[in-house]
Amino acid sequence: MSMNEFDQELNNESNENLSLAALEHEVPPDFGEDDMVFAHELNSIFSPEQEELPPYFVQTLLASEDQLFRPVEPGFEHKTRARVFRRLKLHRRLFRTPRSIFDAFITGLGNIYARGSLIASAVAFMLIMLVTVAFTAPSFASGMAILLQGAHSGVYQVNTYPRSVHILTHKHRAARNNVDDGSRQITLLEAQQQLHFNIYMPTSLPANYALNSIYIYQNTEESWTNGPFIKLVYSLNGVKSKGTGQIVIREFLPNENVLQVVQDKAVHPIQVDKYGQPAAIYINGQWQTVNRLQPKWVYGERSELIYQQNGILFWIAGDQYDGIGQKELWNLAQSLRTTSFNHYILMRSEMPSVTQAYLGDVLDPLSQELVIVYPDDNPGSAYYLSVSSDQSTTPLPPQIRAHGH
Repeated sequence: MSMNEFDQELNNESNENLSLAALEHEVPPDFGEDDMVFAHELNSIFSPEQEELPPYFVQTLLASEDQLFRPVEPGFEHKTRARVFRRLKLHRRLFRTPRSIFDAFITGLGNIYARGSLIASAVAFMLIMLVTVAFTAPSFASGMAILLQGAHSGVYQVNTYPRSVHILTHKHRAARNNVDDGSRQITLLEAQQQLHFNIYMPTSLPANYALNSIYIYQNTEESWTNGPFIKLVYSLNGVKSKGTGQIVIREFLPNENVLQVVQDKAVHPIQVDKYGQPAAIYINGQWQTVNRLQPKWVYGERSELIYQQNGILFWIAGDQYDGIGQKELWNLAQSLRTTSFNHYILMRSEMPSVTQAYLGDVLDPLSQELVIVYPDDNPGSAYYLSVSSDQSTTPLPPQIRAHGH
């Protein structure tokens, strides 16, 4: 026997011993000697590590009553990803980061050049597409989303008011109507303890505006917010108002992907980055219902700014008749700071009271938001939701739901 043959045989014996030793650690404790020999023979014929499986191996595992070997339900990977991101408090991008038309054009040319064929026809096709998009760009505005920087919220642009809209309903209306308004008053500190985020207040306001009231809205059966949200109402004092005389700030944590639905020509992004995502979004006007007809967009009255800071969404609304426009709302948003409760203690000043309420209990002239919600567990089941009314609900049509993505 040569040295090579001797080494090969020695290696084979070593591998069999190692395989048998590893097998002894993996087999059940009730295996007998015959079972061990049979298992060793199977292990020498088949190799699961290299996907060399015995006949009906997969069918045998699937037939087991052990939940570990059963196939997962449809959409399992999407639900798992959503739960992981929510538990780690990470932001998910609802849409892919937009790329410029020029980048897409250059990338396309590079791929075509690498293939070495059809260059002329591909360039001609791309030029035709660019000209088509240039002349038909307004038709693509409807159904487009603009997301804030670092947030899974923003606006969803439409041409007309959606036909099917969810309306919030209240299950405990009778119980709430029997509650005295005095017992619904709590301190600002007690309200902070109910919220899942820190309360922010502006340090800079337009002239003659002062804090008038604060409301904390409890959860409804709709899970579009992560816990309660708070509303700050600032009123115009000492000067006769030409409009509503109010600035309203809503602060909340979105529990899902929540985008405000607006008219496509009423949106003005502020400080847009290279990916097309703005630091804030200004909205000119609001949906209004006239003579119980389908709501229509009315320009030039209500002004609103959508802003995000530290994961908290701010909907800041004012009245253009009172001189509150994009500049005033943007300055206010940039001055938002967390509330210091030590200030009230050190100054020995009375802490503001907060009224506990539900959506629909307290209506202000600036509360006309309509949103589209993308559930984390099932992004394909998006639905429109009115957060300022109280009626029955209707589902979102499939064609609109698909267009929302």
